Amino acid sequence: MKRRDFMVRASGMAVGAALTPSVLAGMTNAANPREHRKMKILILGGTGQLGPFIVERAVANGHEMTLFNRGRSGPDLFPDLEHIEGDRYTDLSGLEKAVADGRTWDAVIDTFTYVPKTVTDAMDVLLPAMGQFIVISTVSVYASSNEPNADEDAPLMTVTDEIAAGIETHREVGMHFGAMKARVERAAEQRMPGRVTNIRPGLIVGPRDTTGRYSYWPVRASEGGRMIAPGSGDDFIQIVDVRDLGDFVVHCAERRHFGVFNAVNPAGSRTMRDVIESTRRVADADPEPVWIPAEFLSAHGVRGWQDMPAWISNTAPGYAGFGRRSTDRAVRAGLKTRDLDDTNRATLAYYRDRSEQLRAERGDEFVQGWRRQIRGGLATEKETEVLAAWDAREG
Repeated sequence: MKRRDFMVRASGMAVGAALTPSVLAGMTNAANPREHRKMKILILGGTGQLGPFIVERAVANGHEMTLFNRGRSGPDLFPDLEHIEGDRYTDLSGLEKAVADGRTWDAVIDTFTYVPKTVTDAMDVLLPAMGQFIVISTVSVYASSNEPNADEDAPLMTVTDEIAAGIETHREVGMHFGAMKARVERAAEQRMPGRVTNIRPGLIVGPRDTTGRYSYWPVRASEGGRMIAPGSGDDFIQIVDVRDLGDFVVHCAERRHFGVFNAVNPAGSRTMRDVIESTRRVADADPEPVWIPAEFLSAHGVRGWQDMPAWISNTAPGYAGFGRRSTDRAVRAGLKTRDLDDTNRATLAYYRDRSEQLRAERGDEFVQGWRRQIRGGLATEKETEVLAAWDAREG
């Protein structure tokens, strides 16, 4: 057993009563909203990209938070809250002890949902102690992006039992990411029928995003000069600011919203032109976007999504509905999405502020690598080459 398998950093936490049928019966859903009350919430994770914003919103709303994780990512976060240390793959003893001691939670939020067994192992421990289970899933569960305004009932991706059996950790998911997430959703619902909330975000962007899957745009705009803008500008995108997603997750716990929700900006509400124009407004430079057709970019080795983050041409085969997945159900449930200027400004501020923090902590060489990772997208040399080819084209 690890030295800190079960660590409580806060004292005086009240032990709740068992979740009897009468208690569960009093937990109302969206059709019968209850008054806001203080809740006890357990988050599995809580210190990565999304988790801190869930915790901050819950605490701001007056809820009692417990975090379960390994204590490695962001170990200094939330020192005044209760922490239970353990490992989703190898050590659930801290959760087992808490449940054996009579601990209960109104809601459990799971941010680490890649393979069903990881989720159901935790659920099996927590079943007698929780009233709602919230899965952070993904819009990648859908089998197709070809139908505009497809909703949560659209067909999902699948993977054979044989292949799924060989995927035991998040490191092995790879190309089966969406199909495995769909299996997680189904397994969770089978464990707690009618008391599971599956939230399906798209790209989660904004502060603490270290993937480079969107931050390229505000960072590149801040560098100024001529920059490639992909396509015609009319291609749709869908993203979600991490702060808006965190707010919605807590809202779903407070209102006992069960079921499935697409959590991205409303269908057809944002185009690539909106993104570029927003980054130009928030950057303290004067970038000049050069709109280059998708066909030309492809012919010169510039790939949608990888080199041009968050963008896929709506004319690409199978992507006629990309950026136009219905979010009506989530909006009715309370999802709110802030404007792009706010998201892009916060993304750029995080990139700059965190760079200086890391420079002081880790030195210049580490920061240079970190900044390349966060910037992501098309390398400067490649962009220069493609712009030159565009300028030199016949006609």
